[in-house]
Amino acid sequence: MNTKLKIALQIVLAAVAVILAFAIYKSIMQPVRFNKEKNQRAQIVVQRLKDIRTVEEAFKKANNRFIGDIDSLVDFLQNGELPYTKMIGNVPDSLTEEEAVKKGIVSREIFKEKAYEVLFPNHPDKEKHLANLAYVPFTEKTKKIHLEAGFVSKSGFQVPVFEATVPFEEFLIGMNDQDIQNLNSKSNDMNRYPGIKVGSMNEAITEGNWE
Repeated sequence: MNTKLKIALQIVLAAVAVILAFAIYKSIMQPVRFNKEKNQRAQIVVQRLKDIRTVEEAFKKANNRFIGDIDSLVDFLQNGELPYTKMIGNVPDSLTEEEAVKKGIVSREIFKEKAYEVLFPNHPDKEKHLANLAYVPFTEKTKKIHLEAGFVSKSGFQVPVFEATVPFEEFLIGMNDQDIQNLNSKSNDMNRYPGIKVGSMNEAITEGNWE
């Protein structure tokens, strides 16, 4: 084999090695990048579902039921009112709050205020929060969070329940389809909801499936 042909062959082999190395690197890093992006998106979805749960629990405390429509939930948060207790007077250092109330030193007064101000008094951007709450993150407001509410029978009583769900294919929109299908298959194999959810229409629980 002459020198020129040998050099050319070495160049070709080196190029093939580089291509193969890149392909291997890409195949390794692709799921790593997918999981990183999935986890970042999931954190935002979880926070939105936590906020929905906060509203649902406050509404249920005042009305003995949950809200089963996401638009109605946002409307209540924006326009509804909730009772809250305010302490009138100062509790002495030598007494507990309960002792001060019993002695008449302080009193508890019940007031009503806009639901949003009661539940999220320190949120930095009320308007944006309200505008986005009903929607699945990363969908450009094309998908709304699915919300249901009703009752289940427990020990002879009708107990209120709710469930808010966001499937993988919605909040992972634009990401690798095969990886999303793999997530769905894994969840189905484990008999778990293929996405993120809070509450349940079958049990009287308000936990999220990330907890």
